[in-house]
Amino acid sequence: MQFEFPVFENLCPSWDRATHLATRQVHPKGSLLLDMEAPAEGVFYIKEGQVDTVLYTLHGPEKVLYCVGRGCLFGEASCFSTGVTGEATVWARTPCIIYFFRKETVEGLIARQHPELLLEMIGMLGHIVRMYGISLRDSLSQDYFVRVCRILVYFVRWKLGPQVPGSQVLIQSDVTQSDLAKLLGVHRVTVTKAVGRLKELGIINHFTKSELDIADFQGLCRLGGQGRHA
Repeated sequence: MQFEFPVFENLCPSWDRATHLATRQVHPKGSLLLDMEAPAEGVFYIKEGQVDTVLYTLHGPEKVLYCVGRGCLFGEASCFSTGVTGEATVWARTPCIIYFFRKETVEGLIARQHPELLLEMIGMLGHIVRMYGISLRDSLSQDYFVRVCRILVYFVRWKLGPQVPGSQVLIQSDVTQSDLAKLLGVHRVTVTKAVGRLKELGIINHFTKSELDIADFQGLCRLGGQGRHA
C-alpha cells in the first residue's frame, strides 16, 4: 500500500523563490488563518510553521482533516472553487511565517512566467485527494483499534521516510495522542484505550508527547492489516 500520512511538507519548494510577489505575514500559535465561510482571495505559502485544516461537526469531536507545514500551500481549494465550506477552518498549529499570493498574481504573472509553481500546487492537491481516499476507506471498513494501528504505521513511515524499520522503532513524537484522535475524528480516550491494548500485547513500550517507542513494528503492521512492506 502507498503510504500517505495526513501531514504535508516541502511539496511546493519552488514557491519559496517567488515570495517577492507575495505579502509576508506572521501569526502566533492558535491564530485563525482562513475562515472558509467565504472564498479565499489567494493562496498561502508556509515559510515556517504548521497549520491544521479542521472540520467541525454537529455531533462528536472536531477532526483535523490534514496538517500542512513548511514548503507547502493552503487555501488553494477555497481560492479556485466556487461556493463556501463553512464547516472547515484553518488554524495555526505552531507560530507561522506565511506569504500570501493574491489570486490575480497566481492567475497572471505566475501562470505566465512560473508554470512550475502551478504544477507543484496540482501535485499537492493530488496528495490531499489520495489522503482523503485512504481516510474514507479506513472509516468505512475498519474499527477504531485497527485505524489507530494504521495511523501509527503511517506516522512512523512519515518520520523515517522510505526505509523499512526493524522490529524496534524509537522516534521523536511531535504528534500526540490528542493529535491522532483529531486526525481520526474520535475522542482521545479511544486512542488511549487502543494504545493501552497495544502495550498489553507487547507492541508498544510507551507513547508520550515526546517519544514513541515501538517494540514490534511488524506486529503493529499486521494488526493494522498491512504487511511489513505495505
